[in-house]
Formats: sequence, C-alpha cells, structure tokens
Amino acid sequence: MSSSVPELPEMDSDPQQALLALVQQLKDGQAEQTALIQKLNKTVLTSRTLINELITSQTDMKEELAKLRSSSVSGECQVCSNKRDAAVAMSTVTVTGQTTTDELISTLIEGRTRKNQWPVKTNAVTCFTKDADLTKIRFHHSNRYQHIPIRIPKTEKNKDGTKPCKLCSEGKIRRKTTWMCAVCETALCTKPLVGEDPSVPTHFALWHSEQDLLPTHKRCFEELKGGRETRKKAKLETDVPAGVDV
Repeated sequence: MSSSVPELPEMDSDPQQALLALVQQLKDGQAEQTALIQKLNKTVLTSRTLINELITSQTDMKEELAKLRSSSVSGECQVCSNKRDAAVAMSTVTVTGQTTTDELISTLIEGRTRKNQWPVKTNAVTCFTKDADLTKIRFHHSNRYQHIPIRIPKTEKNKDGTKPCKLCSEGKIRRKTTWMCAVCETALCTKPLVGEDPSVPTHFALWHSEQDLLPTHKRCFEELKGGRETRKKAKLETDVPAGVDV
C-alpha cells in the first residue's frame, strides 16, 4: 500500500463530482488495505503451518533416533555385561524366528495376560518349549519386540531386584540374576558360570537359540550343581587340618 497521501480533487469545478471522486479514492484505499491484510493473514497462516511441520519433523526424528539407539547392537551390548551374549541372542532370534507379526505377538501376550498367565511364573522351560504360542513369542524379534537384557524391577517383595535364572536353577540349587529378557520377561543369566569358558553362549543367548530348552536346562543345571560341589569340596580340603584323612 502506498504511503503517500492521495491528492484531493479540485473543488472549483463541480463540488459534487469532486466529492464523488474523493469517496472513490477512499474506497480504493480501503480495498488496498483489505487486500494487504488478507495477504498478511495468509503469510502468517503459512508460517504457522511451516512451524507445525518443523515441530512434527523434529518429534519424528527424535523417535527414530530413539529406535535406532535401542535397536543398535552396540546399544544392546551396553546393558549386557557380556557383549557377545547380546549379539548372539539378537542373531539367533532373527535366524530361527518363525513367521510371526507384531500384531500376533501382541494378541498372544494380551490373551495370556487376561487369563493371568503372563508372565510365565512356573515351569517356564517346559512352557516355552512345548507351548506353540510361547515358542512364537520366544523367537519373534522386531523393533517393537526386542529380546534384550533389562534389569529386573525392584518391588516391595523383591527389594534387591533378583530372581533365579530359569535355565540353570532348579529346586534349592539356584543362581540369582538381576537381568531378564525384555520380551519373555524371564530371568536369565547374562554372565558365564564361575570357571566356565567365557566364549560359550550364556544362558540368555541359549534361551533364544535352542529350540528344545529341556535338555539345555538339564545341562545348565548339572554344570551349576557340579561347579558348586567342586568349589565346596575344594574349600573343605583347604580347611582340613594337617594329618586328617578325608
């Protein structure tokens, strides 16, 4: 809109015509102002839309970054004291996984939750081996369902946040762990047993790689039991006074 003041028409000739011309000039100026206001409103609306799109894009980028951090092998290894363990677990669930979808796994877990059957609290080894639905859950892996070690939450009844490993513990012979699978919600060891070869898969990795967990559980239990008996015997021998025949 022009900032100059419009020239008033000559009043000497015909006052009525001059007045009409002045009114017309005022209307033209008003129309120009209206057009300018509409243009400014459109610019403001466009700017707001652009800002909203930028905010949405930033939020999407943060979510994608969070997914990348949680799904990267390096990130998973940080929560696992044995780096090889997380890598083996991730690869095995991908290779041996059945044809399943996130929607199916959600349906299975929600169904068991409604029946108070989730998480599995008893006979986990047998259930996750013989129950077809639980086997699907154990081997399904996606960005949404990632089989990674997470800390066992502390509760009023479990103040230290530990539970016996489901794969090696049985009866009174137990090995407690502070880790569980994020999907299976099963307590599993993420460190080799005392004196065990550090290159062998841990119980967390075995849980997600062995189709039949029953013989694996038996072997792990015997290894745990044998190791403790050996250490107990060695301690007794070192505590025996000289000259005593045992």
